[in-house]
Amino acid sequence: MSAKAKLELPDGSQANIKTFPVNHSETVIYPLTSDQTLNKESFRLWQFIRLPPELGGNKNDVSAFRMYSQICLHLWCLWKYWPDPGRKRGECPCHGSMYDPLNGKAFAGPASLQSPPSNVLPMLDLETDGNGNIWILPPIWSPNKNGVVGFGRFLKV
Repeated sequence: MSAKAKLELPDGSQANIKTFPVNHSETVIYPLTSDQTLNKESFRLWQFIRLPPELGGNKNDVSAFRMYSQICLHLWCLWKYWPDPGRKRGECPCHGSMYDPLNGKAFAGPASLQSPPSNVLPMLDLETDGNGNIWILPPIWSPNKNGVVGFGRFLKV
């Protein structure tokens, strides 16, 4: 099993609880390599989200964050998180699938009509250190654990 990885933001800094804005997201690469061509591969793109306040985003711990595969489970387009009032959800621009930022489950559009596990986005587990830096824990690529990119995961009850 690999070691935990630094959650690197697009500007090269490490994500930190103290500085990452509430109700905000960034596209990040995981696993990040030194090969810039490989890093452009869509299946390495993840939405790193700090939840809105009403969903716990103002907490100063790792529970305020989510990290989901950016590959829509319908036909593999790239979805993104929209922080706007009245939206605050993930949306796929291709066919309109919408994802709940709390658990990654599709609640509208074609992905919501698919059977589990193909209606819940793969998710990476995160942890913080004493300085508030955020780290990605080594995933287990299984539908019963972190999920499989492009396929999905089962929700834990």
